[in-house]
Amino acid sequence: MKRFSIPFFLTLGLVQLSFSQSEFLPRGQSGYGGGFGMSTNREENELNFYAGYSYRGFMDAKLTYAKANGGKVQDGVLSPSITFYFIKQEDVQNIPTLGISLGFSRYASKTTETVIVPDTAIVTWRSYERVTELTINALKLGVTAQSRTGYWNVFFFQPLLGAELSITNAGREFALRGGVSIGARVVHGPLLILTPSIERQSGLTTFMLTFGAVF
Repeated sequence: MKRFSIPFFLTLGLVQLSFSQSEFLPRGQSGYGGGFGMSTNREENELNFYAGYSYRGFMDAKLTYAKANGGKVQDGVLSPSITFYFIKQEDVQNIPTLGISLGFSRYASKTTETVIVPDTAIVTWRSYERVTELTINALKLGVTAQSRTGYWNVFFFQPLLGAELSITNAGREFALRGGVSIGARVVHGPLLILTPSIERQSGLTTFMLTFGAVF
């Protein structure tokens, strides 16, 4: 059976694109952020680390490194991305914070296909595995919507919805993600955020947990 690495890529993409600093900063405030995330599904487990900078709560630049255990991507993947927040919750009443993201990845993909062929010498069938290695260039287009409840200086809950389109030289895939960010500020310290979430794409369900800090 042929199996592709796109589920890994989409998991990486949504973990990466749905956590940026600006979604947790008021309009006009700049800051740094970083953290790590974990995800799991029936095919693989993944760990990723990220760091980024937010300019005035409007634009984020971020770099993410991810490595999967059990997936088709053998090496770690380094992905840069940019996120723009054209609408913030504090800008318009009853409108959530909206972010639009653009990211890129380049990585090696390894697929395995079982091929069955007839063996006419003994009138039977035999099978063998065909391994294909490809270099994947992937463009990620994402959108997130989040709405905060609570207080910036104490604690808050921030439900989120995200969608991402992955365009690669191996095809296209679409994914949806939902979760909630739980934030609390350390006295005279950074804002700490824990985000459990779930992703669904191509019949595969992925559970994620992300921990980050914004300074």
